[in-house]
Amino acid sequence: MKILKKLSALTILISVLFSLNAFAMDENYNFLYLQPSDDQKSEENSQDYNWTWLKDDLCIRFLSGNYTNKSSIQRQYDMGVARTWRNKTINGSESKTRETYSGKWSQSEDGTRSFTFDDCTIPVGVTKIDGVLYAFNGYGELKAGYEYYTGFKTEADGLVKADNAEFTQWLGTQYLPDCTSHE
Repeated sequence: MKILKKLSALTILISVLFSLNAFAMDENYNFLYLQPSDDQKSEENSQDYNWTWLKDDLCIRFLSGNYTNKSSIQRQYDMGVARTWRNKTINGSESKTRETYSGKWSQSEDGTRSFTFDDCTIPVGVTKIDGVLYAFNGYGELKAGYEYYTGFKTEADGLVKADNAEFTQWLGTQYLPDCTSHE
């Protein structure tokens, strides 16, 4: 009986101590929310994280790869393993809303063209830039052989060919805002 009383007293004491820890927290939590401009790039692209927009209020961080596509990024988000771009608010955080739809083209020494938006995100999959449909790989590059839809692969120019009725119907369900480029 004495052991039971001591054990219950110890349990109550520990419970009270742990509950008081909540009062020690500052109201202004200084959480650091990651954003695209924070990511450092390495010489080895396969080790880099990038960000892409899946909707106007959903920007996802993902590990880049040649065969990465929007559906695999969406799957990561649906499973709860992908980070999102969030803004700190008084009540916690909220999803970042897309504010920019413009970006810049660049070309590597080997001739590969890539695109980066002004908010440091990249396009993945089918993207409309200056009224033209392009298919970008997981690095935001236009490469030959990237499969952007079942059975449809890019040529070296990265242009999307929308000459199939099934593909055109699928395209109507995708997030394709009008993006622009600038020098």
